[in-house]
Amino acid sequence: MKSRIGISLLLFVVAIAACNPVKVYLEKEEVRPERSYKTFAIINQYQGKDAWNSPTLNQNLIDDLVKGMEERGYQQDIERPDLILRYNTLLSENEKEVRDNSYNGFYPYGMYNPMMYRYPFGSPYPYWPSQTEIEKYKLGEVVIDFIDPKADEIILRISAVGEVNNIKQKYKNIGVSVDKILHEFSRNMTVEG
Repeated sequence: MKSRIGISLLLFVVAIAACNPVKVYLEKEEVRPERSYKTFAIINQYQGKDAWNSPTLNQNLIDDLVKGMEERGYQQDIERPDLILRYNTLLSENEKEVRDNSYNGFYPYGMYNPMMYRYPFGSPYPYWPSQTEIEKYKLGEVVIDFIDPKADEIILRISAVGEVNNIKQKYKNIGVSVDKILHEFSRNMTVEG
């Protein structure tokens, strides 16, 4: 019985994680195995520019980065860090095609179909025409450069991208982006050194 509950819970968590619209990309990876990193500092790539133009989101991003790094065993040291996390956020307008294949009970040219309630979940006809619309949306990106200050080079660049059409999505995606970026960071750091 306990194993069934455990498996069900695991499948639920995997399903929820799969539904998350944030994607992570490893853009640069030059971790040297001989270097060890124990301390970190966080800086904004563009001083005075808040994350997605919001001071609150900017602070959430910094807080999530600090918390995530400390959970992974790193100490924050602003004076002499072994690793600098430099962040930048981008917000851009995009468009996508949205197809509507739904069957609304009408034949072409506005004729009523008396059998419309037999097929409430879409058209039974494979040739039913679809409508295509252009939908505008905002795409939010969080980019973190992990910099080795002694070598003066970027050892990792990881970005997270997702749709942010409203403020609720922005708050959620900031946290999810940081989690996914730091997960990718730890995966690359443990593999290399």
